[in-house]
Amino acid sequence: MLVAHRTPATGYELSPYATAPRAFWALLGCSLLVSLLVSLQTSVGWLRRIALGLGGIALAAFVGLPVIRGYQYYGAGDALTHLGWMRGIEAGAFHPSELYYPAVHTIATLVGVTFGIDLAQAALIVVVALSVLFFVFVAATTSRLFESPYSSIVGTFSAFLLLPITNLSTFVVIHPMTQGILFSAVITYLLFTYLEDPSPAAVRSATGAVLALTLVSTVVYHPQLAAHLLVFLVSICVVQYLARRFRPEHPIASHRRMYGQTLVLVAAFALWASKHGLVVDVIEFTFSNVVDYFAGDGDASEAVGSQSASLAELGASVVELFVKLFGASMVYLGLTGLIALPTMTPFGDRLTDETSGTIPYFVVGLAGLGVLAGVYYVGNVSQMYFRVFGLMMLFGTIAGAVAISYGLSLPSRRHAAGIVHGIAIAGIVVLLLASLLAVFPSPYIYKSSPHVTEMSMHGHESAFEHADEDVTFVGIRAGPNRYMDASNGRLQHTRGHKGAVTGEEIDEGIASQYSADRYLTVTQNDRDREVVAYQELRYSRDQLNSISGQPGVDKVQSNGEFELYYVHGRAE
Repeated sequence: MLVAHRTPATGYELSPYATAPRAFWALLGCSLLVSLLVSLQTSVGWLRRIALGLGGIALAAFVGLPVIRGYQYYGAGDALTHLGWMRGIEAGAFHPSELYYPAVHTIATLVGVTFGIDLAQAALIVVVALSVLFFVFVAATTSRLFESPYSSIVGTFSAFLLLPITNLSTFVVIHPMTQGILFSAVITYLLFTYLEDPSPAAVRSATGAVLALTLVSTVVYHPQLAAHLLVFLVSICVVQYLARRFRPEHPIASHRRMYGQTLVLVAAFALWASKHGLVVDVIEFTFSNVVDYFAGDGDASEAVGSQSASLAELGASVVELFVKLFGASMVYLGLTGLIALPTMTPFGDRLTDETSGTIPYFVVGLAGLGVLAGVYYVGNVSQMYFRVFGLMMLFGTIAGAVAISYGLSLPSRRHAAGIVHGIAIAGIVVLLLASLLAVFPSPYIYKSSPHVTEMSMHGHESAFEHADEDVTFVGIRAGPNRYMDASNGRLQHTRGHKGAVTGEEIDEGIASQYSADRYLTVTQNDRDREVVAYQELRYSRDQLNSISGQPGVDKVQSNGEFELYYVHGRAE
């Protein structure tokens, strides 16, 4: 952490992996390896906890690289709008309850005000804090479901993979759905504690009350997350009903019923949805598109086809990107399937007993979420199916960790522990490398870093402050709407600056494209994204460099990371 902090970012960084000091990566790898080796080899509980704590600190440093290296902000697009909403809450421009999902914004604002730090930094700290929460409670849930010396170790390192982060609809930036999924690890722990807690009635009731409170809180993290969790809870209720009806000897039949907790979440979701019409609109839009699809009027593959074509132009393929983004996830879903199979046969009685019969909950719950993802896909709802997948990978991480822990426990009773540990270490190292390489957007996954530099932020703010109100803004690939959101702190989205100039329009002459004057913004992010990450797919280096010399285009502001041009439109 000290090595990374002493090498702060001096400008826009296309990839955190390439620009962080090599010593940081070497020390991070050593820390994780020491953590893994010691925790596997020691039989002393306190030493194992210290070793796993070392690994947790190392992963917190990894997630917190933007904080440690002094980024002004990390997160473009939606994340800039969320920053604007935080500033609006801090300024009292609107009440948090006016937002559809105010939890993360309120937490970040409280952190910023309490510690006297800029909200942009407070937001990044919240991302790190919720990631650490995810690490702790995934490990705790794994240990809760299967008692083994390996459970806490495998659970911790499985959490380190950050499988819910897909960089498609879940991200390691301020993003309420992502933070809500990470927070759901707490709910998962409380849920399974509540289901099979042998404690006295008063303690069980307290656990139930805390579980109900955390379930309600998911509605303000993101109502869509609450709806997705409802699918999982309803699946549990169905399994419990069937077990009591047809398999009274199964451990599930003795679990505490989840009916009441599910109704609590239904009531909270319905109340919040009645206050915010957008929730109902999304539901109606989704099912309308599903109906259109089955009527032959929809196109579920539109987004996938567009992405496939772009990847082909870059010399890549969907299969390559799929392996990079989801390779480790597929391993864990496969392990979940493997551990589920014995529980469906008479030969799985031992596994069923050792896991208290909880595996069917994961199988049916993941199946239900898979159907929901299919509905989103058929409904062509803007990659929302990847949000469902992110939640699925919370449960898939835990179930896969249980499978690995169970597998390690079996041969270690008969064979040399060294062989078992060697295989485990090699497998975990490969999975860590494969998964962590795709956590931050970078050219490795054909994306650019959403790093927002101080000069880019200040450049946009200065441009908005001094601009002619009657002249709109355009940008490269997208206009600076999001920067306006971050600057003004208003509840309403900025709509007027979404236009963009294309590469072909640059070749034809930018000024000739508009009948009225425009401002054109160009950032270092734009240049590196288009030329390096996207390999000049839509804009070439020469096109971007030619802007300043075009007739009718005047550079009016520049600070090294941000350029503002005034485009004189052609008279009608």
